[in-house]
Amino acid sequence: MAFSKPRRELEPRWVSDYMAKFYPKAEVRMRVPLGPIPKETQKDYGLMKGLRVYRPWRPEIDAAARWTNKTSLVEAKIFKYMDGLSKLPVYKSLLPDTPELAHWPADVIMELLIPAPITWVLSAAQNVGVRVVSSFVPEYIKQAWDERDKYWTRDAIQQREERKRR
Repeated sequence: MAFSKPRRELEPRWVSDYMAKFYPKAEVRMRVPLGPIPKETQKDYGLMKGLRVYRPWRPEIDAAARWTNKTSLVEAKIFKYMDGLSKLPVYKSLLPDTPELAHWPADVIMELLIPAPITWVLSAAQNVGVRVVSSFVPEYIKQAWDERDKYWTRDAIQQREERKRR
């Protein structure tokens, strides 16, 4: 029977480390649900319980930071850059309707953490107002990046084939 490595949740750790280093004086929240809840849910449960009940159906940003006059939304993607790039403008649009962040500043900065400066991502990000951060790449992210790059090498393919035969 072949084993694969257990799934690693590296992006939350990466975002947490990034926020600690670059937003030490800001109010930071991790995995923040965004957008409104249905009026029926709020009517049935009240606002606070309704937010908890409806949380599984609301999109979630990796991190949000509140400064005196601005809000930063941070999304990290090790591989699926298009996901992060396309989600950030939607998340920004949901911010005014998010009860938990209603008192946060309306001036929003969108940041996408990626492990390397990918040309098409930089171009697209500039067009949609997203700031790309590729300068903060801890060793555990570099390692995940390298593992993926090696996946289709001759040696990696042979190792997988050997595991299948066992």
